Amino acid sequence: MSFVVAIGANIQSAPIELLEKMSLDGALLEKYLHDLVQRDNVSEAVILSTCNRTDVFIVTDRFHGAFRDVRDFLSDVTFLPPEEFADSLHLTHEHEAIRYLFSLAAGLESAVIGEHEILGQVRDSWERAMVAGTTGSTLNLAFRHALEAGKRARSETAISRGSTSVSQASIVLAGEALGSLRDRSVAVVGAGSMARGVIDFGHQAGASPLTVVNRTP
Repeated sequence: MSFVVAIGANIQSAPIELLEKMSLDGALLEKYLHDLVQRDNVSEAVILSTCNRTDVFIVTDRFHGAFRDVRDFLSDVTFLPPEEFADSLHLTHEHEAIRYLFSLAAGLESAVIGEHEILGQVRDSWERAMVAGTTGSTLNLAFRHALEAGKRARSETAISRGSTSVSQASIVLAGEALGSLRDRSVAVVGAGSMARGVIDFGHQAGASPLTVVNRTP
């Protein structure tokens, strides 16, 4: 009998330095997905990788074999030996894996509880897996209901009140620590989606000038 397994590393299970090393290149996601479902014990797969997490959702009928397959896959694509990250992996299966997915979509597993960005990231990871042809009836059903649950959590509860993204929370906390960011110089390290969010919220808070520092132009 097949079941869902969720394996990965996130801010609750791993230090940020390790999460950075385990973050996967989005441009290669289709290749990664095809690699994963070609492993002996994986029949369906979705990969969600951001700066705060790398989560792999699979369908299998062999728990231990599937864990080894995903562990070896992560080692292959990150060029990290398994012993460097194995102790930092979270692992759930069957009902607990579905519960984790729902909690993830609702924003309960995020650094900022209730943040809205994760819902779009869950949707994007599922859609890209469907395009790649690595999902089937089990993961499609699980992700469809997880997205519905995530929307309901935000519309029917107070979970998303206040700061609803890491970018916004960082500006709010900086403003509280400094009194105000108005007319203060702010340096933003990186040029990804989170950095762009910090820039947007920094402008709204009156920070000036805003300087972006990045490894590449």
